[in-house]
Amino acid sequence: MIVDCHGHYNTEKDYAKNAERHVKYDFERPGFERAIQVFKAFEEATTIDLWIQSLDRYGVDKIVLQTAPYGGNDAVAEFVKGAPDRFIPLANIDFFDPEGGNSVAELDRCIQDLGLKGIGELYPQIGPWDPGDEKVFPIYEKAQELGVPIMIHGGTEFGGAWNDQRFSDPYMLDPALRAFPNLTFIVCHMAQDFVDKLFNLMRARPNVCAEISGFSGPGDVLVTSFWQAYTLLDVTPQHLMRKFLSAGLEDRILWANDTQVPYDSPLIERGKAIGTVKDHHVVRILDELEVGEETKAKILGGNAERVFKL
Repeated sequence: MIVDCHGHYNTEKDYAKNAERHVKYDFERPGFERAIQVFKAFEEATTIDLWIQSLDRYGVDKIVLQTAPYGGNDAVAEFVKGAPDRFIPLANIDFFDPEGGNSVAELDRCIQDLGLKGIGELYPQIGPWDPGDEKVFPIYEKAQELGVPIMIHGGTEFGGAWNDQRFSDPYMLDPALRAFPNLTFIVCHMAQDFVDKLFNLMRARPNVCAEISGFSGPGDVLVTSFWQAYTLLDVTPQHLMRKFLSAGLEDRILWANDTQVPYDSPLIERGKAIGTVKDHHVVRILDELEVGEETKAKILGGNAERVFKL
């Protein structure tokens, strides 16, 4: 099975409702207004038919659709009814104001009633909120009880003027990783400019995984390699993959692309150069490193099957 562990589903209405509370200063409002139009375009470009066409053409069996931090849980649950065997929908849960957002009860509703499969993509920079603060521990406790994973943005986030970069560091997760050893956290984008910290965190804590959409290269759906663009480290993706695999982390690496819309959408015209999964930048790297078929299968979908209990 091939699983893309990083897609998004948002509507214009949900974005406008959930993002506005983070606009604290006048200089942030123009960006917020522009983003509403961007999310309107995303919504218009996202249909079940186009998603199925895209997944089939690229050879992807399932894709994770994340809603946090701005999406709507009922909206994504309704959307995936059109092809429930192709999507892994995740919930948007309020970590900024857990009590006001009735977050524990909402998580229970999302998993038990709506059939969502986890939480994500969380952005501690937005709000902000501390992922190691005990005030959010009741949400972690409920997620651990329900047996669902949490996806969290890793690395510096440039997507909004209201972001607080102090909370971009994956080490901020460590109190939660220690307190909830049976709860799986997935750090997105290989933590970008904090990739070295994520590497060591994964060696120290068995309940954290790396989602590697930051590995995307020229011609892939997401054209920018995050960690190369945002870090001073002069390393190649081959070097990073070799280090992670040499450390025995092959069971906790998840293949992903990061897209707001179907691969075939004109909004990501450059993504059409991929061909199929076997032509993907990550697959080429694994082949260059002469990684065995078993390990390759884990990274491209087997690990996701286990983590999301597919």
